[in-house]
Amino acid sequence: MFTYVEPQPGSPKLEELLEQYWDLMPEYQGVSLENLEIMRVIYGIFPTYRESPLPAAFNRVLQFGDASGIQSPVSFGGFGSLTRHLGRLSSGIYEAMNGDYLESQDLSLLNPYMPNLSASWLFQRAMSAKKHTNVPEDFINELLYANFNCMQRLGDPVLRPFLQDVVQFGPLSKTLGLVMLTNPQILPSIFKQVGIPVLLDWSKHFLMLGYYTFLSTFADPVVRPLLNTLPSKTSFRWKRHLEAWKYGAGLDYKL
Repeated sequence: MFTYVEPQPGSPKLEELLEQYWDLMPEYQGVSLENLEIMRVIYGIFPTYRESPLPAAFNRVLQFGDASGIQSPVSFGGFGSLTRHLGRLSSGIYEAMNGDYLESQDLSLLNPYMPNLSASWLFQRAMSAKKHTNVPEDFINELLYANFNCMQRLGDPVLRPFLQDVVQFGPLSKTLGLVMLTNPQILPSIFKQVGIPVLLDWSKHFLMLGYYTFLSTFADPVVRPLLNTLPSKTSFRWKRHLEAWKYGAGLDYKL
C-alpha cells in the first residue's frame, strides 16, 4: 500500500491506514490472511516539503541529497534525483568553495526553484487520502488509470520521463490535454479533490515550467558563450541560473 496523507487535523491516522490495509489486503492481493506467514511488517512514512528544493538558510551550510528536497514529491525518488543532479551539484560546490562563494544567497543557487517539482505537487494533492471527501471511492484509481492510459497512448517520449520522475512541459501538456478530451467526466472530481485555490497555484508553476523550457531552449545558447567574459562571481551565478532553467524544465533528461 502506498498513499499520501496531509499532516493536518481531519487526515487519517497512520494506524488507521495500516488497519484498513489489513482489512483490504485479502481481496486486493487475492490471498487470505490464514495462508500467509507474517515475518515482519514494513511500515513507514516519507516526509516531504511543499516549498522545495530547500534554499540554504545559513552561510557555509548546504543541504544535499534528500535533505535538499530535490526528490519528486510524487515518488520520493531521492536516489534517482541525486544521480541526475550529481554533475551540476559537484561542479557547483567545487566552484563555490574555490571562489569562496559560501554565503547563503550563493549556496541557495545550488538548490533553486524548479517548477517541474512544484508542478508535481498537484498529483500528490489529487491522490492524497482525506478523512471526509465527496468524490467517488474509486476516484484515485480512476485518475491513475486515465493518466497512465493517456501517457501510454502518447508513447515513450511522454511515458518514460514521467516514470523516471522527470516532469516536462511538452509531455505534461499533451497528457493533460488527452485526459480532458477522453475522460472529461473525471474533471469535476479533480476540482472537488484539490480545490480551486490549489489549481490556481499549480497553474502558476505550470506556466513557469513552460517559461523555463523556453529559457533553456532559446536563451541558454545565447548566454552560455558569454560566461567566460564575465567576472568570476557573476559567471558562477549565471551558470547556476542556466542549470536551474535546464533542470527545472526537466531538460536534463534524455530519452
